[in-house]
This record gives sequence, structure tokens and C-alpha cells, in this order.
Amino acid sequence: MAVSIAVLLLQRPSSARPLPEASSTQQVEAAATQAIQSGQFQRARELAQRGLEQSAHAVELWNLLGVAQSELNQGEAARQAFEQGLRLAPDSISLNENLGFLFFREADYGLSKKYLQKAVNLGSQNPGVHFSLAAAKLRTGEQAEALRELKSIQRPLENLSDYWVERGTAELPEKSNEAEVSFKRALELDPNNLAALNGAASVAEQQGLDEKALAFLIQARRNHPDDVPTLLHFGTVCLRRDLGIDALDAAQKAYRLQPRNDYALYLLARANISQQNWQRAYDLFHQFAVRRPKFAPAYYAIGWLDIKLDKTEDAKHQLERCLELDPDLSDARAELAQLDLENGEPEVAQQLFEKVLQQNPRNAKANTGMGDLLLRKGNLDEAQRYLEAAIGADPKEGSAHYKLSQVLLRKHDIEQANKERTLALALNSEAKRASKAPLRLAMPNNSTLP
Repeated sequence: MAVSIAVLLLQRPSSARPLPEASSTQQVEAAATQAIQSGQFQRARELAQRGLEQSAHAVELWNLLGVAQSELNQGEAARQAFEQGLRLAPDSISLNENLGFLFFREADYGLSKKYLQKAVNLGSQNPGVHFSLAAAKLRTGEQAEALRELKSIQRPLENLSDYWVERGTAELPEKSNEAEVSFKRALELDPNNLAALNGAASVAEQQGLDEKALAFLIQARRNHPDDVPTLLHFGTVCLRRDLGIDALDAAQKAYRLQPRNDYALYLLARANISQQNWQRAYDLFHQFAVRRPKFAPAYYAIGWLDIKLDKTEDAKHQLERCLELDPDLSDARAELAQLDLENGEPEVAQQLFEKVLQQNPRNAKANTGMGDLLLRKGNLDEAQRYLEAAIGADPKEGSAHYKLSQVLLRKHDIEQANKERTLALALNSEAKRASKAPLRLAMPNNSTLP
């Protein structure tokens, strides 16, 4: 998220005046300052460098040199200039401010926070410094501290949309109602603020209002069609809403724009599953696993797709790899148990199903698998209990309804068996129309992929 309030301290007038010939250090400082104010950063750098050749201990010239180099996108040179100035004057407010701004611009929020905090401790009253300090704290996990800092500077910044975006971000996820108000205020000030639209969508998601979230994201896409984070956010919500075609469209565009973006690759693979493009999804997940070899859900997806592609031995290997990386991924263990059941190893399958249910008694896959296993053994009452538990955990689990119909048929409850079978067929047909795949693979957090 861009922070527009955090600007370098030197303000620029609308027009430039002729630059004086520089002789003394004071004159050089004045000339370099005027050059920066008029946007002549190359000229300012040359003046500051010339002045430092004559007076290497002129602190303000090091500051001006850093500002000019920063504006010329020479980040390393700017950092060195500011640091040299701080060696001469470690308690310079402006040097600490400008170095903090530089690190913020470079997304080094830890160092940005260090220098901005020192500037504040030294007495800086610049609202932009406090704002950027709060933003840096937010990006380094100090959410409560960031919110306190933002509240303290509301008065001078309350008419700036970006202020309310940062505040809303700090209020999520603990204070969703307050965050909703903040993002609403941000959009009142700037209806096209991309970060505010995404933030408002996140609030709606947290409130369970995915349709409302999609409305914000559609507006964001319309105004910023090539913004990759928005495409990924939109695609993720679409997947959750079983809007597979829309998710695939967004994921394809995001990946085309940023092919090295791992989350875009993951989302594209997941979206292809939603459209039952098994081989394409398989290839993409393999590509993802090469990039992120320790991300367990990728191997679960590959194993699941191996089953779809009739490669059961490969599936077993991939599912085992998944569980080595994350033994708590219960759906993968349930899938492995189902493979063992289909391969004629019911005892091994039962042990795995039971282990899953010890972890999560409401796991629909494991309850369905246990019901199927017990049905095959002729233990109809126990099979019914597990299948009903599966349906209780996921009423749309079509296979559980179908297996339950078989149990009821063998128990001569013909009427109820027919109802369960009809419901199973309807659920499977609905899933097919919605392009849903049985794989319920949670999306990873974009910022925390291993």
C-alpha cells in the first residue's frame, strides 16, 4: 500500500527561480535547497557534492545530498549520505526522518521504524513522520501500537484517504466494525482508492458477506484492471463462492502480469481444479512445488490430482510427502486412507481414518471413508452412524449421502434410501454445474507462503 503522506521534508514550489552561484557553504546549502524545491535533483546533487568537497563536515549538505539522490532513485547512495550525516550529527531530526522515509520507500520497515521512532523521540512533530511510523509498525506486526499512533494524529490527517486506509487496516481483524467505518471514510474521500476498496472487501469477507466483498473488488478491477493484488483477492473470493470461471480469468491475468508471483501460480492451479482441468492443474502445482518445496498442501493437491489421472502409486507417494511436511493435514491422510481401502487394505485404511478422526471427529472425508469401510464389512449400524456424522459435518457431501442410501437399502428402509440417493444425485449435479471439485484446498496467505 502506497503511503502518500510520507514525503521528504523539503517542499517544492510550483516554479523555479534562477540559481545563485554558490561559494560559501551556506550559499551552497541555499542553492541546493532551491534546486530540490524546484525539482532539479541532478543540479542539487552536483551542488551538494561540490560543497562537500570543500566542507566534508557540513551536516546539512549530507542531508541535501541524500534527498537529491533519493529523488533520483539512487537508494544506496542516498542511504550512505544520510548515514554519513548521522555520524556527524546523530540527533539530527531531519536526517533521522529522511533516512526513515527512505527505508520505508524500500519496504525495509524494521529500519524505517528505527529511524522514524528516533526522530519522534527527538521531538519531531511532522504528521507524515508519525503516519509513516505507524504504517511501519503495522507492517512489522505491531498492530495495536500502529493503531494508537494513528489515532493520535487523526486531527491533522483526517481529510486524507490514505490515513483512513491505514487505520482500517490496523483495526482489522480485531475491530471489524471500526474498520468498516474507516474504509467507508477513505472511500468517501477518494472513491477510487484501490487499497480502500480492497480493505472494504476484506471487512465484508470477515463479516461473511462475500457478495458485498465481490462488489468492492469488481469496482477495484474496473478502476485498476492490471493491479495484481486486486486480481488475486478477487480470484480468491471467487473460488470460495464457486465462481470458477471468474477465478480462472483473474488468476490467468495475474500470472501473465507477474509470472514469478508464487501466489498467482498457486491461485491459477487451484482455479484450474475448479474447472476440472486436471492435467493443467497438475502441471501448475508441480511447478509451484519446485518453487516452494516445503509447502505441504501443494503435495496434497498433486496427490489428489494423481488419483484423478489414475496414477494411484504416484498419488500415494505425494500424499505421504505431504504428511511428512505437515502431519496435521487431515484431509490428505483421509485421502491416503481411501487409497488403501480401494487397494484392498481395509485394516491399514481403518487405522488412518481413525487417526484423522482423533484429530478432528467432524472430518467429513474420514467419516465417509469409515462409513464406506464398515458398509463393506456389513456393519450397517456403525456405517450409518459414521455416514450421518459426515453429513452433519458437510451436508453437501454427495458421496456420504450415496453411501448412506446403500446402507438404508440393505436395512430395507427403501423410502429413506431413495431420498438419500436422489439427494446425492442432486448434490453431484449441482457441484458439476457450479464447476466445483471435491478437493477442498484452503488458500494460503499470500504474505506467509513458506
